[in-house]
Amino acid sequence: MNEIIVSINGEGRKYPKGATVEMVLERNPGVAPLFTLGAVLYNHAVDSDYILTGDCALRLLTYRDREGFVIYRRSATLILIEAVHRVFPDRRLFIGQSLSNGYYFDLEPGGPLKETDITRIDKSFQEIIHQNLPFTKRHLPYQEARNYFNEEGLLDKINLLEFHRSPEICLVGCGKVLEFYNGPLAPSTGRITIFALKSYGDGFILRFPTWEEPTSIPPMRSEKKLFSVYQETRDWNKILSVENVGQLNRLCVTGKVRDLIIVAETLHAKKIAAIADEITLRKEPVKLVLIAGPSASGKTTFAKRLSIQLWANGLEPVILSMDNYFKDRAATPRDINGKRDFEALVALDLELFNRHLQQLIAGELIQAPHFDFKQGVRKEATTPIQLIEGKILLVEGMHCLNDSVAVAVPPENKFLIYISALTQLRVDNHTRIFTSDTRLLRRIVRDRIFRGWSALATIRRWPSVRKGEKHHIFPFQENADAIFNSALIYEHAVLKDYAELALLDMTPVQPEYVEVERLLSFLSWFAPISEREVPSTSILREFIGESFFNY
Repeated sequence: MNEIIVSINGEGRKYPKGATVEMVLERNPGVAPLFTLGAVLYNHAVDSDYILTGDCALRLLTYRDREGFVIYRRSATLILIEAVHRVFPDRRLFIGQSLSNGYYFDLEPGGPLKETDITRIDKSFQEIIHQNLPFTKRHLPYQEARNYFNEEGLLDKINLLEFHRSPEICLVGCGKVLEFYNGPLAPSTGRITIFALKSYGDGFILRFPTWEEPTSIPPMRSEKKLFSVYQETRDWNKILSVENVGQLNRLCVTGKVRDLIIVAETLHAKKIAAIADEITLRKEPVKLVLIAGPSASGKTTFAKRLSIQLWANGLEPVILSMDNYFKDRAATPRDINGKRDFEALVALDLELFNRHLQQLIAGELIQAPHFDFKQGVRKEATTPIQLIEGKILLVEGMHCLNDSVAVAVPPENKFLIYISALTQLRVDNHTRIFTSDTRLLRRIVRDRIFRGWSALATIRRWPSVRKGEKHHIFPFQENADAIFNSALIYEHAVLKDYAELALLDMTPVQPEYVEVERLLSFLSWFAPISEREVPSTSILREFIGESFFNY
């Protein structure tokens, strides 16, 4: 037979045998801006040049699909790389952190970018979209790929290849510049229609629409404190001469990574001590420290290490967990899909929590509740807590920066801390490591070791967790008096073996396997580091075990 049947949303259409996915996408282009960006075949994300040899079912991807969202941003970044090369062929583009629904970029050398520079880049970007250029792939022998990067002076990519053992390297681009292939791309540049370039700091942000509103760019958020922490981390990476994965791998393979681990952990200790000093030296005495951050950011270990520093400063800490104020599961609200929404603020008994805080600050004795997470109910047993002279209350929970929390405590008596794993290590100069991926890998490892949960269960839960963070944590992060970056420059190399073992337990028959493939591909760039090198007091121990602290 010379024909095959390709089913999309249950409707089958005939195609010639050997048709590519691109032919299917051309027949199902979608409507701007929700163009079809790619497809999933048997739970694998496939490229537009993938050849279909038999009857099959495809799931088409748009911006509203998680996989399509990733394809859109990956494709837009490649367009930007080409656009910048056309305007500034002698300058290097560096990708940075995620800010205000986009990615931060700057150029070296040459100093800060001017508005006229950004306008020229924007015009070049628009031209590439208008030309509707295809994203093309080239499979080069290892040495030929290495020669290409060497001729272009791209040391960051040569560093990566130094420890990559594939005999053939796949490179992609939409013009002259070629990059490592990191996953499927849109069929052509003309499908990346909604974006904005916004001047920021010394560089600019490539901004994207949200999942909820794919037709427009949301207003800019002020994230000056977060940006400052990102830049501080990036500056330290430069000082340590470890800005990309290739440089980290070199230290791992040569046995010199131990010094890097010591310095990274010392920087954590120094920052925690500085926050403790700031709390202690406040003109008005701080009675309440509120610690918030997204899932797997290391809040628990941070709170314990901060407690030690405060104790060293003469303040005796008392820790109160906000998680113990959950309402019984039967009273937990449900989201729009009918699932219990544990991330919602109203899932907590906020009235009791605020009343207890008010009583504690007044010096009264309270009976702090305990929540049984297995049974989903509050236990009968309680713990008496009272703040007397010389004590300070530490509260940890995802909602701690919310304006509705601790309303009865005067602002001058509160100190707010935001913590997250704000990764600034890059795969290479043009490929960032997603902060959310760092936390997802931490959580996959922790859930498997301590909770007996599979990677499948964690990955299935992750979209709901991320949605809760977006609505209940990120809008309040700039309220913090201090921001602590819990990311460790070496942690992915430690998590690698743990995470791969958990992910390999999943099979392609599961829909979530698309995410598994993406994570395994990312981890493949890293040389491993033995967990024996991780200090017992490290935040990383919260996720891999054998911590000095009890949890």
